[in-house]
Amino acid sequence: MIERHKNDTVTWLDVIHPTADEIREIFEECDLPASFADDLRSNTPRTESKAVAGALKITLDFPVVKRTDINHPHEVKFIATDKHLITVRFEDIHSVHKFGKEFEVASVLGDGEKKATGAHYFFALLQAMYGSLDSKLDYLESKTQKVEENIFNDNEKEILLEISQISRRVISFRHTLNVHESALKQLRADTETAFGNQFIPAVGKLQSTYLYLTRRVSSLGSTVEDLRDTNNALLNAKQNEVMKVLTIMAFITFPLSLFTSMFGMNTIHTPILGIAGDFWVIVGIMSFITLCFFAFFRYQRWL
Repeated sequence: MIERHKNDTVTWLDVIHPTADEIREIFEECDLPASFADDLRSNTPRTESKAVAGALKITLDFPVVKRTDINHPHEVKFIATDKHLITVRFEDIHSVHKFGKEFEVASVLGDGEKKATGAHYFFALLQAMYGSLDSKLDYLESKTQKVEENIFNDNEKEILLEISQISRRVISFRHTLNVHESALKQLRADTETAFGNQFIPAVGKLQSTYLYLTRRVSSLGSTVEDLRDTNNALLNAKQNEVMKVLTIMAFITFPLSLFTSMFGMNTIHTPILGIAGDFWVIVGIMSFITLCFFAFFRYQRWL
C-alpha cells in the first residue's frame, strides 16, 4: 500500500508491505537507481546505508517498547532525493503516522527560507523518530519508578516478574540502538556523496541525539539491575527466614517424636505408663522440653 503526501516541492511516498508492482511503480516515478531495490520487499537482518549522486538510502531498526503483538524491532527503509522521500515499513509506526500529519507544516523543517527537498524531510522524519525513542524511554522510566515505589511492599515475586519484563525491554532497546552508531557514521559519508556538505550539520544533530539516547538507556539499565539486586536480596532474606523457622521446627519436633516413639516400644516395664494420669504426664514432659528449646533459641537470638 502506498500513501502519498504532497506539497509544493516534495512528494512523500509512505509504503507499507510493498508488492513487486508497487516497487516498480515507485522506481519509475522517482527515477531511483536499481541498486536501491534489492531489499525493499522484506525485513533485512542488517542496517546499511547507500548513496549515489542525488539519492540516499538507509535501513534502520527502531526499538519496540509498548507493543506486545510483535517481538522484533520496527524496520524502516528511507530513500531521499531532491523531490521525493520514500519510506518502506512493515508495521504501523506511531511516529511516522504523526509526522505524516505534520508534513505540510514548514516549521517541521526548521528552515523556512529555502525550498524544502526530500533530504530536508528525511532528516526531519529521522529526528522525529529519535524523539519518539526518548518518549519510549520515559515510559520505561515510569515503569521503573513504579517498581521502586513498590519494592518494599512484600510482593517480591510479582516485582521480580515486573523487573524481568522491564529488563528485557531495556536490553532489546539497547541492542537495537547500538547498531545506529556505525549507521550514522556511514550516513555522514553517504550524505556528502548524495547531497554535498549541506546536510552534515543535520547528521551531527542526529548523532548528538543518538548519544543522548544511549546515555539514557545505559543509566536506565543500571537502575534496573540495582532494583533486581535489591529485590533478590529481599527475596533471599525472606526465604532464609522461612528456612530458619522450618529448621527450628524440625529441630524441635525430632526429639519429641523420638520421645513419643520410646513410649510406643513393646516392652514389659515402661516408665510412667500405667500410672494414674500417665498421658498428661507425658504431654507435660513434652511441653516442658518444647519450652526449653524455645527458651534456648531465644537466648541464642535465633528467634
